[in-house]
Amino acid sequence: MRVEWSGGRAPKAARDCPRGTRVRSREDRTRIKVLRLCSVFEPPPSALVGNGVRFDPIGGMQNHTAELTRARDRRGVVQTVLTTRPPTAPRLQRLGDHARVIRVGLPVRLFRQLYGPQAAILAPILAARADVVHVHLGEDLAVFPIGAAAARLHRLPLVLTIHTSLRHTLAVSDLRSAILKVIGGPIERWGEHFAEAVLVITPRLRRLLLSDGVDENRIHLIPPGVNPSLFDGPFEDPFAGIGRPRVLFVGRLAPQKGVHTLVAAAGLLKDPRVRVLLVGDGPERKALEREAERIDAGYRVRFLGFFAHDRLPAAMAHADLLVLPSVYEELGTVLLEAM
Repeated sequence: MRVEWSGGRAPKAARDCPRGTRVRSREDRTRIKVLRLCSVFEPPPSALVGNGVRFDPIGGMQNHTAELTRARDRRGVVQTVLTTRPPTAPRLQRLGDHARVIRVGLPVRLFRQLYGPQAAILAPILAARADVVHVHLGEDLAVFPIGAAAARLHRLPLVLTIHTSLRHTLAVSDLRSAILKVIGGPIERWGEHFAEAVLVITPRLRRLLLSDGVDENRIHLIPPGVNPSLFDGPFEDPFAGIGRPRVLFVGRLAPQKGVHTLVAAAGLLKDPRVRVLLVGDGPERKALEREAERIDAGYRVRFLGFFAHDRLPAAMAHADLLVLPSVYEELGTVLLEAM
């Protein structure tokens, strides 16, 4: 058994241990230790520009997992986060006093940077020193099987947070979403019945899981939160020089978000003063830019790229209307932040 000691002179029992044995203080031994598995996590600002925009760098799940990690760190929980590595992000990062982030993966856009094989090797090793495994399920097929294998190996409880239900919420619109539905649906169902606790963010999904036969004692409704300290204004206008009224969209420029509908609507507006501000980036950007020009709305629709999360309150404070035209969404955190 490996033990550690931190701070001060170790007790005699610790000093008598063989050299190389690590001795922990009583305080450290009593802290809860969590292994958090998530396919995305808050990136550094440098990952929001250049090549980084191709790697789905920021969104509600990234912000949720990071804010949760910070909140648990303030409560003294020891956490290890295993996630993907967008360009410029460090492989190992300390977060707060008790948390570390380990990023793995290759610099390729497909299949979440092929992080699965590396995560599958590391997760069982990291789980050996954990008390609980917490899996965050979004649009990823590997994260739950990896977490379940690590938890089962070390006989640990597993907590599953469903950010997007592949069974009940995901809408099929292309080959990728069809694969996610066909393969990811059964994986999600396995997780819902395997996990010690299943955390959902909407009453709707809770009702659906109950109708699927998931034990209601294991389902916990915990809606996503908003960090109120980010919204302590006043804020400088980040859109200086852009007229009003302003219609704001915040999110990835991807098929799921339905931004083509918003751009089409911009072409129908009669008031020439209205500006549609798209804060975000992604694979649809070039097509959306071409569409805006085609319908003669290029002067009206502004493509502003990703904003770091702490800049969004200023963007929202200086907009007149927020629009989220998603094709599907479990619960867009951007709506709560805008409210």
